[in-house]
Parts: sequence; C-alpha cells; structure tokens
Amino acid sequence: MTDDMPPDGRALTAAFDGDLLTEYVPDALGAADVRRRLALGRPLDDGALEPLHVGRLRVPLTRRAETVPVVSCAARARLLLLTEEALAGHAPRPEVFSYRSLGWEYRPAYQARQRHLRTLAARPELPLVLVLDVHRFGRSLPLATLRRAPWMTERLAGALTALHGAAGRSLLPGHRWSNRLATAALAPLDDTVAALAPGRWARWGDDLHIFVRDHAEADGIRAAVVTALQELGLRLSAEKSTVTAPAAVLAGPARVIDGHPAEVWRTGLAADDVTALRYALPRTPPDEAVSRTLVGAVRDRPVLLPRAVHYLDLAAGTAAGRAAAQELLRTAAADAFTAARVLALAGRHPDLAAEVPDALLAVAYDSGFVPLCELAFRVDVSRGRGDRPPPSTRMRDLRTADGLSPRQQPQVSTLL
Repeated sequence: MTDDMPPDGRALTAAFDGDLLTEYVPDALGAADVRRRLALGRPLDDGALEPLHVGRLRVPLTRRAETVPVVSCAARARLLLLTEEALAGHAPRPEVFSYRSLGWEYRPAYQARQRHLRTLAARPELPLVLVLDVHRFGRSLPLATLRRAPWMTERLAGALTALHGAAGRSLLPGHRWSNRLATAALAPLDDTVAALAPGRWARWGDDLHIFVRDHAEADGIRAAVVTALQELGLRLSAEKSTVTAPAAVLAGPARVIDGHPAEVWRTGLAADDVTALRYALPRTPPDEAVSRTLVGAVRDRPVLLPRAVHYLDLAAGTAAGRAAAQELLRTAAADAFTAARVLALAGRHPDLAAEVPDALLAVAYDSGFVPLCELAFRVDVSRGRGDRPPPSTRMRDLRTADGLSPRQQPQVSTLL
C-alpha cells in the first residue's frame, strides 16, 4: 500500500483488517492480495475472482456448536465494498452501538455500550429491563427484506441473491459486511423502540435492552416490537426474551472485566468463567503459568481456541509457550475449525509445522474449501512436502517459504 491510495481505499482496507479479526478460516497469505486490491479502489468484481464457493465449518460457541457457512477473503472483500457503497448515506440511531459505519471499531463501541447500559441501570425510576432477541436473526432474515431496504443497490442485491442461492442465507456470521447489513436492516425496529422508550434503550446486533418503569410498559413495548418484526419477516426468540433487573445487565453485557490479565486467567479458570478467559488471552504477555494451563483449558472449552492461538503466536518463543504450542498441535481435534486455527499458527512458525498431525492436514484438504486447503498447502511447503498440486493459482509459487514477506502470513489476531 502507498500513501497516494484513495482515501476510501484506505478506509476500506482498515475495515477489512477489522473483518479479518472474525475470520473463521485465516487467509494463508494474510489477505495481502485482497487488501492490495481494496487499497487501490478496485471493484473486486471484474471477473478476476474465483466463482463463489461456500464452505461449512462446525464452530464451537460458548454453550453449543453451530455449523456456519464461510466464503473466501476475496468474496468477503467484494461484499464489504458493495455493502459500504449501499450504506454510504445510512446513519443508525445513537442507541445502536454495533457496526455503525465504515470507520467503526469493535472494542470502543462495546465499551460505549457498557457505559450507556450502566448509566441507565443507575436510574431508580427504571427498575426493570426488557431484554429482547430476534429468533435466529442471521439465518432467518428474509432476502426479500434486505432487497426492499431503502438503501439497497442493484449490485448488492445481485450479490446477496447469489450468496443466498449458494449458502441458503444472506447474512454470514462473523463478517463485517454482514453485521453492517444486519444493523441497518433493523432500523425500522429502532424507530418503533425509540418512539416508545426514547433514550432508554440500546441495541447490539439483534440484542435489545430497554429500561422500563413497570411490567405494563414492558408488555406494551414487547407487543410493538413483535409487530415491527413481523413486518420484517422476523420474530422474537421466546427463549432469550425476558424482563429482568438492572443488576442482571450489570453482571452481563455491562460487566467490566479488569485487572492483571494473568490473574484474570487464574481466577477465570477457578470459576470456569469463559468470558474472563477470553478477555485474558489476547492481553497476556508470555506467561509460564498461563502456558502450562492453556492446552487443558482449550480442551475443556474449545471456544477458546482462536484466542489461544493468538496467545501462542507470541508465547512460542519461550520454553513453556513452545511446549504448549507443540502439545496443542499434536493433540488437536481432527475437525475443520481446529485445522483452520492450528494450521495458521504452524504457517506463522514453520519450526512447529512438523508437529501437525497428518490427519489434521487431511481434514483441511478433504474439506474442499480452497482457503483451508491453502493453509494446509502452506504448512506442507514449510515442511518441504509441497508434492500436492497447489490448490489455487496464487499458491503455485509457494514451493518453499523463501522470499515470503512477513506480512504475507496467516493472521491470528482475533475477536472470536
């Protein structure tokens, strides 16, 4: 990238870098080629990209596992560009904190919502909180609802229609462009809530917290929300929608975790507090006690794997960290989600590549999903075993690791 790149190209590249933090399958070359095209302001739909292909990963979440569709970095970048083109004039209400703009940043926005919720929780005249969640929002938002949105463009509508045909849905979890569209699609719902509880609510994604005076007000707002959602082809989640006390919000989405990260890790293990453990891992410098307990923690809580790999990327230079990385690689579960993460680590540390089990490489190759096959090929090359045909044209020159820029590596920093 150069200083003379278009300003919108610079902003798009920064936004896409943020998108990489929620990448289920890290790009084998750190998305260097896609970032370059975005920086130059190229349209990413000039016929040079591969046909849209949707892979599927079984992803562990905090309380369950879910099969999610995934697409390549190039496809994500094109959808990001088309989404930003469509939403250029759209401005969410101030009570909406998620994915507001091209320059939006996750952590500052999350902290702003925490402050807003704590301020509302301190108001004695609002003793109850109406918590509302849309039933399977990402999977159930109708394509027709998106297509008739006032900001929709013909190019974006075409891309979403093609995606829906391949994936069975128009929004893909973890993608910045998808979250931007999801945030904008619920604007009619925001108008309904703002009219009934002005300044007394907050939304992140499809999660609503509305502070109310009594149960009667909560019932009235809930009924209005049900009607607004029906007009969008959606419905409330019966399981996740409730009325609770502000204290529950203070212990949940408004909870602030602080303290020395290594100590947060220790107490989080003792309390089986996954939120604390996720907080600690990306903030902890290489620490012997953390390294020694890391693999066991991930084995018991697979949702920690992305952040554990992020931690080990830094800790692999220490004796305890290297031992943990070797153990994680040797004992990794043979599934595509695990392969995506540990192959990215081995791709960044070729001296660890020998520890990758052949079974895990086979899972990656057998997935048929090109980005995952590229990660496996990169590890094979670093082990001197580039005997398989390259899975894509951009990997043809990757017969050895020589000459690769440090910037052209899988990325392991993550919000997952």
